[in-house]
Amino acid sequence: MSTLALYDVLYLFKDIHKVVLEFAQELNEDQLSWRPRGYSTSIGFHLWHLARETDFLRAIILERTPQLGSDFGESTEIWEKESLAKKWGFPTELNATVGTGLSDEVATTLPIPPKKELIDYLKRSYEALEAFVQLLDEKYPNFENVDEELKMKVQNIRLNLLVFLSHDCRHLGTMECLKGLQTGFGSATEKRE
Repeated sequence: MSTLALYDVLYLFKDIHKVVLEFAQELNEDQLSWRPRGYSTSIGFHLWHLARETDFLRAIILERTPQLGSDFGESTEIWEKESLAKKWGFPTELNATVGTGLSDEVATTLPIPPKKELIDYLKRSYEALEAFVQLLDEKYPNFENVDEELKMKVQNIRLNLLVFLSHDCRHLGTMECLKGLQTGFGSATEKRE
């Protein structure tokens, strides 16, 4: 019998989510929308992308794994439920996109919403994913009394969650770099008065 590595992915998600949200709260609207010359995405784009990817991840897992049951909620994204693409003026042909694979030209033109709305969407997407992970861990702390098909699906979900965790970390690093280019201070730089 193989031994599973012990880790607490919920704790790790809550930690990175807190860091990203605190980082975002410190920014003003100009810092959110600023892009270096020749660069196609702003900090606001990265925050939007994290919100969309997180919202999509939870929804697609639920859509593709109905065996999890109704306790996990519906697979509809916040983006879809609240018609955020329409509300924020996103091109209709991009309604299903999560920001992955966009050309630089398209990414540059996306209408990033105001900070308050953007952070609210990001926060709610994070909360929904954290609730999903918590329930997954509570219902399936191990694989006793779980059929082989569901066991494989839950293992795959957990692997995808770990991959997604690194995705958030990479975007945080990019956003910190963009802030550093604007202010001269990165997250590891001591601010001098």
